[in-house]
Amino acid sequence: MKDTENILALLKQEVSPALGCTEPAAVALAGAYASSVLKDTIISADLIVSPNVLKNGMGVGIPNTNLMGLEIAFALGILVAEPEKGLEVLLDLKAETINAGKQMLAEKRINTKMKETEEKIWIEASLKTAKSESKAILRWRHNWLYHWEKDKHILQHNEIGAEEAPLLISPSAFSLKDYYDFCRDTDIDKLELIDLGLILNRRIADFGLTNKSGINVGKMIMEQINSGLLGDDIHHYAMALTAAATDARMSGCNLPVISNSGSGNQGLAITLPIIAVAEKLGSNQEELIRALAMGHLVSVHIKQKIGILSCICGCLSASAGAASGIVMLLKGTYPQIEYAIKNMIADTAGMVCDGAKEGCSLKVATTTSAAVQAALLAKTGICVSSNDGIITDSIEGTIDNLAYFVNKGMQDADSTILNIMLNKIK
Repeated sequence: MKDTENILALLKQEVSPALGCTEPAAVALAGAYASSVLKDTIISADLIVSPNVLKNGMGVGIPNTNLMGLEIAFALGILVAEPEKGLEVLLDLKAETINAGKQMLAEKRINTKMKETEEKIWIEASLKTAKSESKAILRWRHNWLYHWEKDKHILQHNEIGAEEAPLLISPSAFSLKDYYDFCRDTDIDKLELIDLGLILNRRIADFGLTNKSGINVGKMIMEQINSGLLGDDIHHYAMALTAAATDARMSGCNLPVISNSGSGNQGLAITLPIIAVAEKLGSNQEELIRALAMGHLVSVHIKQKIGILSCICGCLSASAGAASGIVMLLKGTYPQIEYAIKNMIADTAGMVCDGAKEGCSLKVATTTSAAVQAALLAKTGICVSSNDGIITDSIEGTIDNLAYFVNKGMQDADSTILNIMLNKIK
């Protein structure tokens, strides 16, 4: 019972709604916190962010604006000044707010700097008016308020060591088998109380399939399915739905999604392949919900070892979750879920993250394809050999090897990629 309640709490903790790319949304949230305690016109606004936040926020569209990047998100968060909205702070923006945000940028009241730190998430918003000043810092998590002050008076300070991080429940307390038993046996009424993305994520996929969004990967795949150039099967259908949703989200679509571990793209890459396969198989609602829960939990389990932001694409952990959920829909066994995860890691471990952007839909399509393949191979008993690369007989050992590769072997990759992004010739 205790494990059941704790895993439910973990799901609620890591699976939540978000609007737009998470890094710009978090920057807007920090701005909203800082602005909410000020009354007069903001004369200057300084934004200091960690390298990972800068990398992931440079090239994504901001909902409703036809603009991209952290600075416009910061300006809009300041103007909205409603931190109680959390990562949906930019929902339902008014035209006058958008115009005022553009004016702030034009008047050069927004200043952005990168903080030299190894911390993955640091977002510091410092605002000044003619009479007052404020500061808000988000740290460790995209929505975790670490420090908040007005005129040097501390309003809130939550000092938690980086080792513990601000987790209500740590994924390290559980094994993948614990998650499988939970998803298979927990009362379905309890799972139905958690929004796992069935409605919101399917809705944004429909938007991407019917509207030109981003670089149009998902819509193009669906058009090729309809024309007969690609087969109308679970493989291509899953790619179309997942890529279409990512196209829409990365181009600034004004629709919220259910995120995982602070990432909307990861939420999409977990849920939509599972939803697509369930639709093609004719799975019932309970089967789909249990598979979605498994997908989310597997991704959280892997993500907590490799880091909430890292130099490898988060679609790897997300699509490993998707493959696990697909195996459940195929009525596979727990060992076959382990096979699927190993197959995914063997296939996609080297995919780097070069920032959030419209082109992410290409990577999402690739890893979705790999997820379906990994699941189908696993269901027939096929698993990559423990003699191959970083794969071992133990599933936890394999994930640990992935984490070691990311955190030790690729420690210079983030700074190298960011340096290229900041200095490339247009």
